[in-house]
Amino acid sequence: MTSSGRRIAFLIGIVIAFMLPKKVECGYAGATGCGKIVDHRQCTPYDVEPWGFYLIEHLAKSNVGFAYSHGDDC
Repeated sequence: MTSSGRRIAFLIGIVIAFMLPKKVECGYAGATGCGKIVDHRQCTPYDVEPWGFYLIEHLAKSNVGFAYSHGDDC
């Protein structure tokens, strides 16, 4: 493999790694106090988002607004 081929393979690997899904409680990294009581059960919202967006949200301490899916864990 040539050096430019290695660079391309490395960049493709980084892109794939940033697209891997990660489950995030409370909608974004670092959020607190997001639980709610529904029918006498504690429910916590969650998002399944790309790892790259999780990293951005963790650094920015706010929600970016992109997720593969979302819902509530009860």
